[in-house]
Amino acid sequence: MIDWSIGSYERTAAALDGVSTAVVAHAGIRRSDVVLDVACGTGNAALKAAALGARVTGVDLASRLVLVAEQRARAAGLVARFLTGDAQDLPIDSASVDVALSVFGLIFAPDQARTAAELVRVLVPGGRALVTGWVRDGALADVGAAIARPTARAVPTTDAEEPPRADWGDPAAVRELFAVHPVTIETAEATVAFVAASPEAWERDQVEHHPVWIATREVVGDVRFAEVDAEILGILHAANEDPAAFRVTSRYTVTTITRS
Repeated sequence: MIDWSIGSYERTAAALDGVSTAVVAHAGIRRSDVVLDVACGTGNAALKAAALGARVTGVDLASRLVLVAEQRARAAGLVARFLTGDAQDLPIDSASVDVALSVFGLIFAPDQARTAAELVRVLVPGGRALVTGWVRDGALADVGAAIARPTARAVPTTDAEEPPRADWGDPAAVRELFAVHPVTIETAEATVAFVAASPEAWERDQVEHHPVWIATREVVGDVRFAEVDAEILGILHAANEDPAAFRVTSRYTVTTITRS
């Protein structure tokens, strides 16, 4: 399991801030709403909901990111509570949340069935959860697969250790995940662009700062990681949408889960 406190996830969070803006707008949050940001990271979505006057709690397993979110709230003069906690065992009362949000957060939880059950548990009847997931095609999906393969070979796991993860970018898979729960599900699709001065600059930023990339390098070693680097740069150059710099557009889904 990745330790999201390592590196500087703040940089990735900044690149994804526009997604949080879109998700919070899509959620239609009202001033009276109790809002929960699950796997909140540095607090992008939580702070946007707090700015609307909602009563907001953010929960993340990475204690360092929780501290970053708290600091951001204070600096912005916003009222929000942040807790260190697991999406699989939320420190939140049952039937107490009007709107739950998770922007590329709970998709990494090892036991997604438990995570889904927790998400439904905390919602009030009629409450809704909005969760983003990557659509598994395109350049950055290929980059993600290139990063995951060597780690999987270096540290094999059994089904008992880590259940298979649901594909949150696949509406059918999400419906199957929530099939045992009293919910209705709607899915919308959107895109986000990643930009940098060059493919090399974007890749180097990930290597130096992103928790997944840092952890992968530690597991597989410098020699194997150099091979992965070369594969990734080939993917990025082939997919680059801006010959003068770097731009790659990725598709993602926003799934709205409403408790009956």
